Amino acid sequence: MHKPHLLLAHEYWRNHLRPSDFAIDMTCGNGHDTLLLSDCLPLGLVYAIDIQEQAVKNTRMRLEGRSNIHLFHQSHETLPPLPKAPALIVYNLGYLPGGDKSITTQTETTLRSLQASLAALAPDGALSITCYPGHEEGAREETAVRAWVNSLSEKKFFHEWRPGSPTLFWIVAH
Repeated sequence: MHKPHLLLAHEYWRNHLRPSDFAIDMTCGNGHDTLLLSDCLPLGLVYAIDIQEQAVKNTRMRLEGRSNIHLFHQSHETLPPLPKAPALIVYNLGYLPGGDKSITTQTETTLRSLQASLAALAPDGALSITCYPGHEEGAREETAVRAWVNSLSEKKFFHEWRPGSPTLFWIVAH
């Protein structure tokens, strides 16, 4: 029996991160993943990014009083200036839960973002990518992400969990 995708992802994050690491939540949504990353990094730093102003507001409200988080209202397509190489970069693709479902992550910008994120990772850093193919763009995006993951060189190791809906990709750079 499989664990639910988010519980599995969170388990990977907890096992991968050290308290002083740097992590990026590339699609912060309502701030749930950002909160977990903040808890995992009491001596570290978390960047949280989202293209939707409402998502940044929701995350800011959820994380009020935390000093190890910096929020960015921008597309995940471009990384902000980084203080050091991240140990973990997280993507939870799709749309903002409770928001406008017509506003989704887009395949083309996601692929550019993934490539930039992979290049920015610290040695032994990881990408955690959750795809939700339950809507048209999500299905297209998952197909493209799967192809991108399959194209990675032998120096990158990856595992795919929960084929179908949703799918978690865990990629560790070596």
